[in-house]
Amino acid sequence: MDKNNRYQLLILLAPQELKDNLVDTLISHEALSGFSLSKIQGYSRAHHQYNIQEQVEGYRDLFRFELLHEQLHYQELLTKIKQTCPNNNIRYWCVPVIEKGVL
Repeated sequence: MDKNNRYQLLILLAPQELKDNLVDTLISHEALSGFSLSKIQGYSRAHHQYNIQEQVEGYRDLFRFELLHEQLHYQELLTKIKQTCPNNNIRYWCVPVIEKGVL
């Protein structure tokens, strides 16, 4: 168990077309021992960028990446992600991790 609060969780929401590039970039990043990836359905009131099918269904298929990392690697990770996908909108947020461990 680690309670020194030096870790944080970076969460990315990326469109399907960016998944493979992001996976390749993240899997080779030295600051990460791994990450989680799941397919989600993103709903938004601002859906003007959705294609016709997405507008009818009301959601867009996205991939959610969760990256547990030390705070000191945060800017480095963001920079690498921006370099991998410079012209795309990837939503993200970062939250502190109060505790981590293995049960």
